[in-house]
Amino acid sequence: MKKASQYFTEEEKKNISKAVQDAESKTSAEIIPVATTSSGRYDRAEDIIGLIVGIIVMVNVLAFMPEYDRGGVASWSDNLLQQIPFTLYLITSIIAGFVIGVAASNRIAWLKKLFTPQTEMREEVINNASQIFYDQRVHHTLSESGVLIFISFLEKRAVILTDEKIEKDLGIETIESLCQKLTTALKEKQSPADSMINIIEEAGSLLADLLPRGESDENELSDVLVCID
Repeated sequence: MKKASQYFTEEEKKNISKAVQDAESKTSAEIIPVATTSSGRYDRAEDIIGLIVGIIVMVNVLAFMPEYDRGGVASWSDNLLQQIPFTLYLITSIIAGFVIGVAASNRIAWLKKLFTPQTEMREEVINNASQIFYDQRVHHTLSESGVLIFISFLEKRAVILTDEKIEKDLGIETIESLCQKLTTALKEKQSPADSMINIIEEAGSLLADLLPRGESDENELSDVLVCID
C-alpha cells in the first residue's frame, strides 16, 4: 500500500509549506495540511479476507490429497493416529492461508476497501480528522482560528475542520464547498499537492477578509505538510 509521504515529492512539500505561509501572511488563521495513508485499520475486512483465503487453501488441500480416504466409510485399520498427520497439515494450511490473506489485505488497498462498508470508512476518516485536529493543537491557537485540511488516501476522502469561530464567520456551506472542491480535484486525478495548494490559497483569500492578520499575530503552528504513514 502506497504511503502518504510517497504521494508528495520534496519539492511539492516545500510548495505546500510556502502556500501555507503565503495564506497566513494575510490572515490570523492557522492552516494545517495533513495527509494520512489510512484513517482506520479495518480489522474486520482483514479477517474476512483471511478467512476466504483460508477456506480456499482448505478446499485445495482436500481436493489434491486423494490418497487419504475422506469418505463416509472407513476400513478396520483406520485409527486416530493415522489421521493426525493429515489433520495437522490441514490445520496448518488453513492458518497459513489466513495469515497470507491478512497480509495481502494490508498491501493491496482495493482488496481491503472491497470488504469495508463505505459508512465505516466515512466514520473512520471523520474520527481520525477530529483526533488530528486536537493532536496537532489546531484547536489551541490564541485567536481560535485553526483550519485543518485533511486527506486520507486509502478511503479517498478529504475533510476540512475549523474552529468554531471560523465556522461561524466563514459559514459551514463555504467550508463544505472547499472540501468538495478538494475531493473533486483529487477525483479528477489532479496531484494531491496541487489540489491541496489550490484549497490553501482559496481558504487564505476567504479568511483574509474575515480574519485579517494583525501586527501582533504570531505563527503558532508549523507550516509544513504533516504526513502520517
